[in-house]
Amino acid sequence: MSRQNRFLVLTAALVSGITFSIAGQAADLDRGAELFAANCATCHGVNGWPDPDSPVVKGLGVVPADFSDTLFNSREGEGEWTLVVTHGGAALGFSEMMPAFGETLSAEDIENVLAYVKTLGGEHDYPDGSLNLFLPIRTKKAFPEDEWVWKQRYTDQEGDNAWKNTLEYEFRIGQRWQGILEVNHTYKGGKGEFGHFEPGFKYVLSHDKQRGSIYTLGVQAGVPLNSDEHWEFLPYLAMGKIINDVWIFQGSARLKMDLEDSDHGSAEFAGIVHWVHTPWPRSVFPALEMVAEVPFETASGEDSVQWSILPQARIGISKRGHVALNVGVELPLNERDRYDWQAYVSLTGDFADGGFFEPG
Repeated sequence: MSRQNRFLVLTAALVSGITFSIAGQAADLDRGAELFAANCATCHGVNGWPDPDSPVVKGLGVVPADFSDTLFNSREGEGEWTLVVTHGGAALGFSEMMPAFGETLSAEDIENVLAYVKTLGGEHDYPDGSLNLFLPIRTKKAFPEDEWVWKQRYTDQEGDNAWKNTLEYEFRIGQRWQGILEVNHTYKGGKGEFGHFEPGFKYVLSHDKQRGSIYTLGVQAGVPLNSDEHWEFLPYLAMGKIINDVWIFQGSARLKMDLEDSDHGSAEFAGIVHWVHTPWPRSVFPALEMVAEVPFETASGEDSVQWSILPQARIGISKRGHVALNVGVELPLNERDRYDWQAYVSLTGDFADGGFFEPG
């Protein structure tokens, strides 16, 4: 099979995704509306919009969440909101004025009221926040974000070691788009220099909350920042899938195309499984990632596919998980002369959920 056909086959397998269903019993919206009116409307407003001039809101000293704000309503999944409603706002670093209802409402009642709250955002095409899965190290993420990411990679190769730092800024545009601004810097052999500036975007092709799946197309351009680098074109497909309550899968297929030397590109396929063993964001979530890189040109005797494995862990730093650390080690499974091992660390800040030093 040619490399072009192999790329198409692997991409088709990725896009087809995993066919597990996570559909459960439908929530009772009428019951949710009753519960909202009895327990929530006094502060949050009858239609989910809290009136900042009302005596109740003024007495709180803080304006409650506006559930009629479509972007805000869609940004988070019911999982985080369930924790807030059950344990109170302070449990996730939000206002202490948000009380805990875990002892007065059943789990079914909380599910019903949150399902109703989701309807207050109106009809929209924003991907649901439940599809906002953890950021992997190599696999491209499908969900559009408002966040900044700092990544550092250390490569050990028989004493010829290198450091690579990448700073990425991501921002949402409309309901399905995300802008990307990325720059990287490498230090090797006593010399440090910037490599590429990589602006780009990604677009959500499809999203399905009930099936727990999201598919995205992304494109970045590699603008060289020194004379040794070339212009690059970097398109990719990414997907995310909620398998069940504790397992999530993400995968991506990416091309790295050298616009000045077509032989010096590659195709990269990556996939990762996270174990989400607890709903609490400030936890350690282990994961295992696999990467297959297919160079467009290989020397005689080299494998046409370069495999590596990357065990890693996401570590929630803030209570609500909007600041998180990711650490991992990549080990080559073949073609070991590429490198002995690579260590990664990344720091992520979701600025839509709060500032870096907020108590959450």
